[in-house]
Amino acid sequence: MRAHLEVERRFLVREPSVVHGTEGIEIAQVYLFADEHTVLRVGRRHGGWRLTVKDSGSGVVRREYHTELPEEFGAALFASPSARRSVKRRYLVPYAGREWLVDVYRDGPVLAEVELPAAGAELAVPAWCGAEVTGDPAYADHALARKAAE
Repeated sequence: MRAHLEVERRFLVREPSVVHGTEGIEIAQVYLFADEHTVLRVGRRHGGWRLTVKDSGSGVVRREYHTELPEEFGAALFASPSARRSVKRRYLVPYAGREWLVDVYRDGPVLAEVELPAAGAELAVPAWCGAEVTGDPAYADHALARKAAE
């Protein structure tokens, strides 16, 4: 299992039109477990299944672990009726030398996130962003996910 430190900030998007004319990719993941300390999810990435574990960290900085899963195992976990499913369309929007990821959730908000090299790194926030929601549990991906059986 590979680990890395994720330094990320998230914002509400006040102008969703920022993604018009760009091609996004659909991302579907299921959350098998999530509490205030740990998140466990499975999703398809580059044609294979990936298991991800994230710790709660400090809001901006979190440890993230990834490992690839065999096809049958990933598919079985993904199909779990007790899992919470997140479906979104992700767009890459460059701004001020950084790659912003804009996620348009099915039946949910539009959020932008950006990865930074360090927690205190300077960041130019685009005008199309609204309030910062980094560390707000209501805007965590697993909180926005719906029960797979719904």
